Amino acid sequence: MATYLFWCSNLTVDFVMLQGVRFLVFLTLPFTIVVLVSSSALAVWFDRFAYDLLNQYYASVDYRPKDVVLIDIDQESIDRFSGWPLNRGIHAEVIERLSSAEASSITYNVAFIGEDLDNKLGDKRLVDAIKQSGRVILPLIAENGRELKPLNAAELPKAVMGHADLSLDEDEYLRRSYLYAGMGFPRWPSLALASLHVYAPVKADDFSGLRTPYLHVGFSKLWSRDYELLLPFGLASFEQHVLRYPLWALLDGSVPKDKLRNKAIFVGISAPTIENKLKVLPQNSFFSTEIHAFIFSTLNRGYMLSPSLSVWAVILGILATLCWGLFLAKLPVGWRFAGFCMVFLLAGVPVWLLSLGYWLSMMPMLAGLVSVSCIFTVGRLSGLLLTNKKALD
Repeated sequence: MATYLFWCSNLTVDFVMLQGVRFLVFLTLPFTIVVLVSSSALAVWFDRFAYDLLNQYYASVDYRPKDVVLIDIDQESIDRFSGWPLNRGIHAEVIERLSSAEASSITYNVAFIGEDLDNKLGDKRLVDAIKQSGRVILPLIAENGRELKPLNAAELPKAVMGHADLSLDEDEYLRRSYLYAGMGFPRWPSLALASLHVYAPVKADDFSGLRTPYLHVGFSKLWSRDYELLLPFGLASFEQHVLRYPLWALLDGSVPKDKLRNKAIFVGISAPTIENKLKVLPQNSFFSTEIHAFIFSTLNRGYMLSPSLSVWAVILGILATLCWGLFLAKLPVGWRFAGFCMVFLLAGVPVWLLSLGYWLSMMPMLAGLVSVSCIFTVGRLSGLLLTNKKALD
């Protein structure tokens, strides 16, 4: 029928075109709402809410890492030895034992800030252990506008540097990490990525992440970040199932070497009196070393959760709004059915992308669907009121 009317005469063509233009004009307000919502605080709030909800849902996913071993500097280890901070000769011995056990990489999440003036021999032994190992990754942090490198050294032979930045959102929850960061220029890989460079160099160049404006509009003199990733789901399960030993057990020789061979070792503090846990889930908090190790393991198995540019959420929202408008409009049943099916398919796009490791905001699409529904509802109610009024008159 629509095809017949279309070909009937120029008048009908003009009429159809006019109706189409009126329909698009009618959707101008919903389209505008989609664009505005995509860059609003509402979209940020909704994304955090949705992420937290999914993170809780997948918290119990059975994730048993086979590539990572944690060595915990727990309270018992601190009490058994020299107290905190530990003598750097002890750290050197840890690296020596892990190297002799043929660990593939040793990520030492302890910031050796400055020199130990009371025990320069401990510093020397630590530097020698790092150099002889050739597979040690050390954290780089920033403070008071400058980068602080381990042992106050401009360069440590054979050591690999990685930034230890774990950025919290405004509500004090950790949801994201950055593969690169640095003062003025994001040139340092994260501890997880630097560990992957040592553990599996081929995989280390195969990463994604949302680019930041730093590489496009210039650099500030402050700490800058690039290649943003959301923390993948499953951290709680990782923390429960990862193989881990206390540092004192390693130094006592009670940790079998075959448990350490060809593994990525992460050494870090797990004493609440020394380091605060970071909140990731409402009911779960984690030490930074556990988080770095988890990110490494997800990078190693090729699963990352990368945010998408807001423009794609806007495009999805506009298409869904247009299709929902077709469904609500007074059109032939075939057009309405096609519009409904398209909305259903478009709603599944974020879910499909999530399975591929991409996070696409659904808030612009939801805002478009709600706004166009409200507009059609108001329009039809107004039409009914006018009809009733004319009937009464």
